[in-house]
Amino acid sequence: MKIAVLSDIHGNYIALQTVLEEAKRQNVDHLFLLGDQLGYFYRATEVFDLIKEWPYDIISGNHERLFLEYLDATEVRKSEINKKYGRCFSYYETHFSKILIDEIRHLPEQKIIPKDNLSFLLCHGSSKDKDQYIYPDATLEVLKANDTKGIDYIFNGHTHYPMIYKGEHSLFVNVGSVGQSRTVGGVANWGIINTKNGVYTPQNTPYNVSGVVNELTSFKEEKEYLFKVLKRNNKNYES
Repeated sequence: MKIAVLSDIHGNYIALQTVLEEAKRQNVDHLFLLGDQLGYFYRATEVFDLIKEWPYDIISGNHERLFLEYLDATEVRKSEINKKYGRCFSYYETHFSKILIDEIRHLPEQKIIPKDNLSFLLCHGSSKDKDQYIYPDATLEVLKANDTKGIDYIFNGHTHYPMIYKGEHSLFVNVGSVGQSRTVGGVANWGIINTKNGVYTPQNTPYNVSGVVNELTSFKEEKEYLFKVLKRNNKNYES
């Protein structure tokens, strides 16, 4: 079985659509989704709809939890969130169906999945802390602390920086971000695990940055930060 491992889509439908087209080309059978399906960008409803066309396992990320907080927040707190993350949560509040909101409420924070005699732990931050950021320059102490006996592969996201660490028990893989890469803008980072031979192959798939930029410009008061991330280190993008 080939499984595509995706994290931090962040409502970037164009990036996800491009990735899943490539996944089909590579005969992927199943999806692992590591959280932050929403946040920053606006087409999260379409993201969830596209995911549901596949067999998949999914968990929540900090942006799912932040969205649920937003729904019950005071106007002062909502204003703080809008200022920090853009107005996507305000948009979701009025555009998500009750069914989708309920699905988001019931997403697990972690999931252990056995496939073909291999064991996979899906987490957003780390195996120990759902909100922990583990960057490529993390200390050996931090990396060893997340090595988990009985788990062959630990897949996570959260930082938007891809990395791989081989522990005594587990291969710890941050797959990076599909929708908001912090390495090169306009390139979706993800990976494919082949459960028959245990090989994990990182994937870096370019997508239409201009299309995402055009979508963002239709929303007033959007954060300039989002435009900068989309163009980061991307010499092929011209504003």
